[in-house]
Amino acid sequence: MNLDYQIFKLINQFAGKSIFIDHLVLYFSKYGPLLFGLFFIWLWFSKSKNKEQNQKIVLSALTIVILTLGIDMIIEIVHFRPRPFVDHSVTLLFNKSNMDPSFPSNHAAGSFALAFAVFWNRRKAGLILLGLACVMALSRIYIGVHYPLDVLAGGFIGFCVSFLVVTQARILNPLYNFIIDIFNKLSFKNYR
Repeated sequence: MNLDYQIFKLINQFAGKSIFIDHLVLYFSKYGPLLFGLFFIWLWFSKSKNKEQNQKIVLSALTIVILTLGIDMIIEIVHFRPRPFVDHSVTLLFNKSNMDPSFPSNHAAGSFALAFAVFWNRRKAGLILLGLACVMALSRIYIGVHYPLDVLAGGFIGFCVSFLVVTQARILNPLYNFIIDIFNKLSFKNYR
């Protein structure tokens, strides 16, 4: 038995012990991405700090999550790893198809990608989102659909893509400025 499975068992053993905790973790695992989405909608329209910079953070995050999930899809095509419940007896709180690959975790990858997109620009908000991304990663193990290595790989991919996009912002800034200008022109027309 490898370390990945041992850590999985250590976390998954708590599933099924408390209906309240199970439902809380399951709902967060399923609907947690909506929290990230709501945060980015708020950030786009927020007038706090620099509105244009906020909008660039949102566009950067969108770029990062699209690239991250694209890389995940390529990895899933090249390397299929079965879900933990396919090969082991686990406490499964969420029905997933056994045809869906386990590696890497798209939930973890997307959550960490979005969290790091904010972290590079806004440390406090980024740390909160990183905390939520960690909870997302743990929740995926808890409910029995991912191994720890799956969520670690997802987080690592999200980190790497976010670092690459943020460090190359000068390349993407003209596109972001163009999108923001179009949005502002369309918004201004609606208020006339």
